[in-house]
Amino acid sequence: ERLEAESQRRFLNEREIPASRGKILDRNGVPIAVNRMGFYVQIVKTGQDKDTLNKMGLELIKLFELNGDSYYRSLSKYLTFNPIGFGPLLKNQKDPMARLETVFGLEKGSLKNMKTAGDVFRYLCSEAVYGIDDSYSDEEAYKIMAFRFEIRNYGRVTPVVLARDVSRKTVAEVEERHREFPGVTTGVEPLRKYIDASYVAHVLGFVGLIDEEEYKNLKGQYDMNDIIGKSGVERAAEKYLRGVDGKKRIETDIWGRLTQELDSIPAIPGDNIILTIDMNLQKVAAQSLDRTINGIRDREKGKYDSKSNLGDANAGAVVAMDVNNGEILAMASYPGYDPSIFLAGANNKEAQKAIAELYENEDMPEWNRAIAGTYPPGSTFKPLVGIAGLEEGVLTSKNHTLEDPGYYEVDGWRLFCLEYRHGILPRGHGHINLADALATSCNVFFYKLGVLLTGDKIDNWARMFGLGEKTGIDIGGEERGSRSNSEVKKKYEPNSAWGRLDTAMTAIGQRYNLFTPLQLCNYISTIGNGGKRYTPHLIKRRESYDGSQVYETPVEFEQIPVKKSTLEAVIEGMVKVASSSEGTAAKVFEEFTKKTGIRVAGKTGTAETPWSITGKHSNNGVFVCFAPAEKPEIAIAVIIERGVFGYYAANVALEIMEAYFDVNSGANQQSQDVLMPEEVVLIP
Repeated sequence: ERLEAESQRRFLNEREIPASRGKILDRNGVPIAVNRMGFYVQIVKTGQDKDTLNKMGLELIKLFELNGDSYYRSLSKYLTFNPIGFGPLLKNQKDPMARLETVFGLEKGSLKNMKTAGDVFRYLCSEAVYGIDDSYSDEEAYKIMAFRFEIRNYGRVTPVVLARDVSRKTVAEVEERHREFPGVTTGVEPLRKYIDASYVAHVLGFVGLIDEEEYKNLKGQYDMNDIIGKSGVERAAEKYLRGVDGKKRIETDIWGRLTQELDSIPAIPGDNIILTIDMNLQKVAAQSLDRTINGIRDREKGKYDSKSNLGDANAGAVVAMDVNNGEILAMASYPGYDPSIFLAGANNKEAQKAIAELYENEDMPEWNRAIAGTYPPGSTFKPLVGIAGLEEGVLTSKNHTLEDPGYYEVDGWRLFCLEYRHGILPRGHGHINLADALATSCNVFFYKLGVLLTGDKIDNWARMFGLGEKTGIDIGGEERGSRSNSEVKKKYEPNSAWGRLDTAMTAIGQRYNLFTPLQLCNYISTIGNGGKRYTPHLIKRRESYDGSQVYETPVEFEQIPVKKSTLEAVIEGMVKVASSSEGTAAKVFEEFTKKTGIRVAGKTGTAETPWSITGKHSNNGVFVCFAPAEKPEIAIAVIIERGVFGYYAANVALEIMEAYFDVNSGANQQSQDVLMPEEVVLIP
């Protein structure tokens, strides 16, 4: 009679209705991040004593494990089993015991006499905390402890999710055995799903369960069970993607099971995010970067087989941008990873192994080199120095020549023309103008020009073009880099004054110049579009789930005070790089230009690093370009760490160009049209 009476008792309760996370799509509507429906298991407080709760918790975990389902084990961050030890969140704690007291909600000083993780484990098993009796093995006790730790904040109206994306079999058993599991219920919720995400991993990012620090900072906005964006666009657009959970007022029995739904407020799905990325171009960029780096490393005969190639190319990045609005069309970083591994459960051994390998890899595949890697630009910096020379009047016209006798002596150092040093030219380039100096990448011309300009003027023009400055891109993790100037030198060599040698080396893109691939792409895009330095962006627009509201990312730019004639002179030289007989990348683009009629304006860079100077590693390969030269649409920057030569990196840009002009209907014909004499604007 008592049990029957209790079974008739009813409790009013309020439960959340999970909102669907907004989709992430490419510029053409190709889905990258979507949702699927999955089952979850949750628990509310129903007043069991410790023994009953412990027994139930162990049975639930056995059920999850038997059916191959993942379940939450936050305890492992603080205490591990086999061996029993302190978890990763306590590794660097000065007072781990005090931290554990806070985390477990223990009285201050409870653990002050504890010395080891084993001592803590036994104390938590005691009646004073979880009351796990000696009949359980240590392994069973740890599982019970993990269960009890997970539900430490649960209540009658605040359920805690124990497991997500469980099997139908688990749902059926939990429902069938509900008398054994009072307060435990199942439900359906939207779960994240990624499509071809490995190609765009560093842009997309990934989601995961909110951690303690995030929960602390966002308390009141998120619950302990919530999924949150951890990196990339998933994190940057979190407040728009997450949606608004709905609520339903329900009636439950003493077992915590639904008996009646009284009323509800529906969930509002998150906004959809449309990227500027073109997934077709993105795949080409990622695959080409992978293929080129591996080709250089394997010293593919005939293409990358050089005495300077030590076969050690290991990483790189590429950025492709619309020169007329700052939209990022492709952004790839190598090595990469598959964000889907973060969506798999803790019991997915393959996914957990992949995550462990990701963070143990010394090449740091999770690192977005396109915005966070900083590299010496090498000779890709020379167009900037050419601009400064013309704008400051050091070069009186594009035909102004400087003499290259094969070397340049400055501050007691003799700096060589590379072609003279390697015996290709008997006396250097002789008197040479800007366009030809860019085409052949004549170091002596730019050593002299740099010294005539002074370091301060070079630094000022580099700053105006956004080099060594954050671009303001709408994604986290961007690095500023540095420009080579006297202030930066003071940090590294406080007892050494800035000299003409520093200026000469700065002028060829060395010394303290360190820029991101994104900065290089934006700088070269600014040259191509007439001096408009756009704020790059990855989010094109966001739309509400029903399409009723649309927010377009505004196009923002700063007009650089640079003369049209100056840009024309520099572009003339960059066109020669990719087309003239002496151009350092002419062979790479020869067939492309013949086939399409499109002329490319580019610049190669072979950049020394502290390791390549000592001979331990190959030089970095750097390449920047835009096309069509006369009416630019797309700009590209490629950096390959230990990539040997800039024209090796140019192969990645070539493949992106081929894909871009093939997928844009009529682009080839349009580009051929602008080459007609009466329509040529920049190149005489």
